[in-house]
Amino acid sequence: MTDKNQPTMATYGRHVFICTNGNCTDPEQALAIQRQFLKLNQTHALNKLRNPERVKCTLSDCLGVCSHGPILTVYPDGVWYHGVNEAALAEIYREHILGGRPVEKYIFHRLYPAGQEPGYAPDLRGDSGSWPSSAPASEPVAEESPSSDAPTAEAVRARVRRAKKKKGLVIVNTGNGKGKTTAALGVMTRAWGRKMRIGVMQFLKNEHARYGEIKAAERMGNIDWISTGDGWTWTSPDLDETEAKARHGWEIAKARITGGQYDLFIMDEFTYPLHFGWLDTQEVIDWLRANKPEMLHLIITGRYAPAALIDFADLVTEMREIKHPFKEQEIRAQAGIEY
Repeated sequence: MTDKNQPTMATYGRHVFICTNGNCTDPEQALAIQRQFLKLNQTHALNKLRNPERVKCTLSDCLGVCSHGPILTVYPDGVWYHGVNEAALAEIYREHILGGRPVEKYIFHRLYPAGQEPGYAPDLRGDSGSWPSSAPASEPVAEESPSSDAPTAEAVRARVRRAKKKKGLVIVNTGNGKGKTTAALGVMTRAWGRKMRIGVMQFLKNEHARYGEIKAAERMGNIDWISTGDGWTWTSPDLDETEAKARHGWEIAKARITGGQYDLFIMDEFTYPLHFGWLDTQEVIDWLRANKPEMLHLIITGRYAPAALIDFADLVTEMREIKHPFKEQEIRAQAGIEY
């Protein structure tokens, strides 16, 4: 007969906290990271209530140490990770949760010096490796519900609505797929509809070009459009001149950003001057951190966004190419679609 007073769950092997506070990250991002973590737990049977190596994953309103979110903290190890996206979490779970080796490149805070973290709890208790033989085969094994201690998505949204927090976002559209500038122009159209003050600055693209978006902006009115380039790097007759124009464009952009005349400012293809080293990425970030008006929304587009820029941004979207008519069907760029 089963002893009804016997605990139906084992103590944890580790406890993971994920911060949902809007100062560090979008709460929806934190919730998505928790869902991914719980799925990994299920895959590796670390959600079983009688497994002594079970890992508990809890959302926290604030962990008290703000950094670039999402933030994930592992106890009792006392290791704090930041910038935890889907790929980072997969690596942290594989190396740290399963392998016991903290992933240094995502760590921004430690409670203990490296190598001096508390020992693995199941080993110290002497119950490591006892799963699953300790569970009676005749009884069903309880699992931790993915939503047992997690607020629902609606609860998170309600908390965000109550907070009424606003800020000027730094938005980065990057990746090899089509749509980076297109997405920025979509935001431009939305902002124009809200009677926001808009500036657009195109780096690299020829300053004499007459793309469809430029013609549209002229018809819409009340949109400042600045082009400073001499063409793409692969078509430029003089890369030194292209670099000089990009540097000059950044000086113009700084004046526009601090001028106070915009609610939204778009820097199209600005990742390229950073990627090619024409501008120092960290210096640009430091300048933006010190000088960008608090409520100005800034959109940066282009391939090869540097990691530091991605860490700094509030919202990052990567466009991934799956199919393209040029490669698949040898169809050239078409007016109204590409330009």
